This record gives sequence, structure tokens and C-alpha cells, in this order.
Amino acid sequence: MRVMILGGGGTLGAFSAGALGVLDDAGWSADAMIGSSAGSINLLRAYAGGPRAAVDFWMSLHWAKLLWEGVKTPTLGILDENRFHARVDEGVSFETMFHDTRCIGFLVVDLCTGEVKIRGNRTEANAEELRQVAHASYSLPPLFPPVLLQGQVLSDGGLLHNAPLDAAIELGASEIVYLCNVHVVPSSGFPPTTRRAVTRYAEIFARRASNVGFADAEIREGAYRGARFLAITPPPTHRLGPMLGRMLPRKSSMEALIERGREMAEHALGQARWASHPETADGEAPGKPWETPRTAMARMTGAPVYRMRGTRSTA
Repeated sequence: MRVMILGGGGTLGAFSAGALGVLDDAGWSADAMIGSSAGSINLLRAYAGGPRAAVDFWMSLHWAKLLWEGVKTPTLGILDENRFHARVDEGVSFETMFHDTRCIGFLVVDLCTGEVKIRGNRTEANAEELRQVAHASYSLPPLFPPVLLQGQVLSDGGLLHNAPLDAAIELGASEIVYLCNVHVVPSSGFPPTTRRAVTRYAEIFARRASNVGFADAEIREGAYRGARFLAITPPPTHRLGPMLGRMLPRKSSMEALIERGREMAEHALGQARWASHPETADGEAPGKPWETPRTAMARMTGAPVYRMRGTRSTA
């Protein structure tokens, strides 16, 4: 079974939207999908119209327009959630998704209990509840208010558990692809000053908070708990400042993120094909027998794991 985990990261989700097209061109399709925050948006848009629809969604956003809509229609959040949900839902048949034979899940947190769960077409009673859960998975206060569903107060669970790798294993995953919008490893080296140390700490915090469930996962020989594993991620050289600057949705920043997503997906797939051979062109071993994401991703961008083209696993 092939499981895709679509990670969050605000408007950095445009990076994953770019990567989706490359995966599609490579012939990789998922048997199960789990969306977190911005990854839930990518999941819904791709479900409606393929990777192109995900790209078009991010390209349609502009911070001034979003804020103006929120001012014109005062709601419990900064932005107008009704218009935003309508954009995300356009063309999505939740009835079809509800009856889809594939597992489609969304990460949410119940603000009453603090529990983070994956809810989707295998947990909800009907298509409307599925739609509400999907909305909740990217409803991050104060931008959007939480979603009330059967006495529960549901919100974005991404900051608490962005990469549910163990849930993918429980589904029976033999292959996992994680679309990661924030590289878990900061670039190495910095002057030993108090100011830089504070900045470094903030950078590490932001990167780890964006990769909860992945930052400390044990990746052994390109696999996680027996499932072949590939992370498509930005390069570690992306510093916190520029990264935050690109989160402001406008045409130039979205275009840059989408293009970088395409580049890094192609790079990761290239490394995956290279690592499927026992030796590199230089005759060196393709990787260490045991690596955490920190060491693996510091060594190269994109975990080297397996050949993507021409393979099709069965559950």
C-alpha cells in the first residue's frame, strides 16, 4: 500500500503543490492519503482536479484580497472562512470522497480534550461530517475559527503532529511519501553570539514544530518501520527569515515556492532512483545502514530510498 502524507506549513503548502505534479508525472499514485493543515488543502484541490488544481489554488491567493474579504465580512477569524472554504471545496465531491475505497484522512485536534486524531472517510458518519472535518484540519486560530461538530471543537492538528508516520504504518503502508514544506535541519554553522543563538533556537523550533512525527523518526536504510520512505523537502539552506517572507501569499512568492517544489521533487526522485542501485557512480555506498532524518537530510536533500517509476506495490 502506498501512503502519501501531505504536510502543513501555511502558504508554504505551495511547495508541495509543485511537488504533486512531479509525482503524478512519475506515475506514483497513493492508495491512502493523510492531509495536515495546508496539506489538507492540497489533498482537497488535487482530489477535485489533480495537481494543477492545487497549483492554481495557491496562485489565486493574495494577502491583500484575503484581508479585505475578512474586513468586509467580520467573522470569528481574521479571514473570511466561508469564502476560503468555498475556494478550497470548489469541485470537490465529498459524497464521492466519503465512498472512496481509499483511506482519506485529515489531522485535527479537539480543543476540548487536546486529542489529535486522523479523521476522514473511514471515521465519519456521512459526507457532510467529512466536509466539516476537512475544514477543521486547516482551521488555525486566529485565521479561522474552530469547527463545531457533535459537541467537539475541532481545529488544525498540524502543529501538534504534522507527520503521522505511525498511522501510515498502521494502515499497512509498504511505501510512504512525505511532502514536507519546511526542512527539518537548519543549515550548519553560525557565529557564537547571543543574538545568533536566539535566532538559531527560533529556527530549530520552527522547523521541528513543522515536522512533529518526522524530526526524530528513525529512518533505517531508506525505510521507516519496514516501509520504503521518501521525503520531498526544501533544501536546508532555506533560512527562517526568507522562509517566513515567502509565507505572505502573492504571485511572486507562490510561483517561487511551486517551482522549488517541482525542482526538489525531481531531485528527490532522482536520488531515489540512484539509491536503488547498490553503488553510486563513484563506487560508494548510497547511504548509511541507519540514519535519522537529521543525518540523512543533512547528508543530502531528499531521503534516498527507492525507484519511483515502474514499481507498483500491493497492500
